[in-house]
Amino acid sequence: MIPTGASTIGTAWFLDGLAHLQQRQTQTQKQLSTGFQVTTAADSPSQTSELVALEATLSSVQSYQTNLGSVQAEAQLADTALGNATSLIDSARSLAAEGANTLTTAAQRQSLAAQIQGIQEQLVTIANSASAGRYIFGGDQDQTAPYRFNTASAAGADSLSVATATRVIVNPIGQTIFQSLSATSIFNPTDQAGVPLSGNTFVALQSLRTALLANDLTGVTAAIDLLKSSSDYLIRQQSSYGASEQRINREQNDAANQVTALRVQIGNIRDADTVKAATDLTLENTSQQAALGAQAAIPRKSLFDYIG
Repeated sequence: MIPTGASTIGTAWFLDGLAHLQQRQTQTQKQLSTGFQVTTAADSPSQTSELVALEATLSSVQSYQTNLGSVQAEAQLADTALGNATSLIDSARSLAAEGANTLTTAAQRQSLAAQIQGIQEQLVTIANSASAGRYIFGGDQDQTAPYRFNTASAAGADSLSVATATRVIVNPIGQTIFQSLSATSIFNPTDQAGVPLSGNTFVALQSLRTALLANDLTGVTAAIDLLKSSSDYLIRQQSSYGASEQRINREQNDAANQVTALRVQIGNIRDADTVKAATDLTLENTSQQAALGAQAAIPRKSLFDYIG
């Protein structure tokens, strides 16, 4: 004879166990459908904070990667632009050498001056190089073209913006990876009083053009030295961008490796083992059927069934 109270307790235990088994089945099915074993804090409270921290770090590194991609494109364009500028100065030096020849006539120097003006216009175009809607040599005012060609100006060009460039890209440990340069610092450097410094490309070209137009042999010769200084200066500026490209490439590789490592760490916590989950679900379904079958086989007689 099975007492009614014991039967009630047994049924409660069975239902509690069945509910627990069904909860496990639901969780396992969720893992199989989503591919994740942790989707909410309730799935694994002890690992949630670590997962949140890892995902925040991943987001930060990926943002850094995006910034690196932007400045890499800028550095590459600047490198190419300054290489082209140096080539133009080399052409100007050849024209200057021709203009300094005592056999060159005044008319020929007029023609050479016209060619120099063409080079000046091209240099201004290079100074106004743009990428992704930004003037890469625009410094802190990169929405405004830095220069406008003007033959009447002492530098052969008018500045259209403030000549400052304070934008700096640093890596997560504070090291400078990239710092932009302004068109003024590259092509038209001057001291605080506005006096042209050695290496001033715009002034060197304007001096040469003015001397050629005036048939001033002494001025043409002096301009050759100015062009030599400006060529050397441009090469140094180009080297600066080249060094930035190398730093950016190293940072991109480091960031890519970090992203991979973070994704592995996140996956180890969050991702489900689908093979194991499928096996677990089969076992859970089998256990459920076995439990239901066993419960159905338990006798359901009460005390009154044993009384005559």
